Amino acid sequence: MGRHLAGGWFLVLALSWARAHPGHGEGDLETAAGGLPESKVSMTEEGSFRVIRANGIPNHATGRFPGPGCPNAISAQRYQFRVPLHPQTNAAFTPIKQQAIGVALNGVPFDPGTAEYWKNDRNSGWHIEAIGGGKSLGLDQNQAHVQPSGAYHYHGVPTGLLAKLGEKDPALIGYAADGFPIYAESSGNRSSYRLKSGNRPGGTAGPGGAYDGTYTADYEYVNGLGDLDEANGRTGVTPEYPQGTYHYVATSEFPFFPRMLKGTPDASFRRGPPGGGPQGERQNPGAGKGGQNARTGRGDVIQRFDQNGDGKISQVEAPPPMQKNFSRHDANGDGFIDAEEAKSLPQPGQGRPQGPPEN
Repeated sequence: MGRHLAGGWFLVLALSWARAHPGHGEGDLETAAGGLPESKVSMTEEGSFRVIRANGIPNHATGRFPGPGCPNAISAQRYQFRVPLHPQTNAAFTPIKQQAIGVALNGVPFDPGTAEYWKNDRNSGWHIEAIGGGKSLGLDQNQAHVQPSGAYHYHGVPTGLLAKLGEKDPALIGYAADGFPIYAESSGNRSSYRLKSGNRPGGTAGPGGAYDGTYTADYEYVNGLGDLDEANGRTGVTPEYPQGTYHYVATSEFPFFPRMLKGTPDASFRRGPPGGGPQGERQNPGAGKGGQNARTGRGDVIQRFDQNGDGKISQVEAPPPMQKNFSRHDANGDGFIDAEEAKSLPQPGQGRPQGPPEN
């Protein structure tokens, strides 16, 4: 039997957290902002793991969704994350791509990556950043936006959550997928990344132009430049860990959240169907009749593969079988499959069109 640490709503979480971690006062976390379902999260110790179950609804005000750059509305998810209670560091960092790197105390995932690339080419090596990038992805005041599934998630420091937590230095804001804690930026926790000097390669090798933060590759790690390592982490004493621990820091400058982990990420953070990991990224909680999303009216194929929430499927977002026939469905040749063009794609519960299977 697991030891229950937090109830299904935030006041209970706050009370339990205060008992388990001195320094966190009562009432740190409250119910969600108006207009949204009630925020629900629980944390239990089950064997050697901390298990986080949440509906992904933030406990603070958000931007207006749908809105410019993000056409998706926030909806409740069914998250179940698991992290080790006693994580161990590895000799080498583990890169994290296209999945949440951790989860906040309020049950909202930390997911700094995007599905955007130069020329929509995943193999180009030029991955577009959500913060400071050349394309607006509709982030709100909390550096967050919404997946087509309705999953609200943070790309940077969650200012609304910090306001709820109150004045703490450093402030524990959540846990990484490997179990190590994540703290908000404070004095003595500076990133060791900086923009590269000069210009990017041009032509077929790259987008050209000055290194300005549009792409992940615009940055470089310089050992000793700041206080944090390549994973935006360090070892030190914190209020919750008086004996010291390795921990990550969410910074206002790149990389914002770690893009690699010092420990081993739990499989529950991988993209997947309901019942495991951040399934809100893939599931369709708003499904209506005819395989369409009741909120947007878009077909399930768009919902499944539109990772950046722009209402279209790029060649990068398309699964390999679909990529082979991409030009056949991209009727207007703009490099995307929109809702109208998606009608030629297989829909759940429908027969496949003639030709090779695509998904």
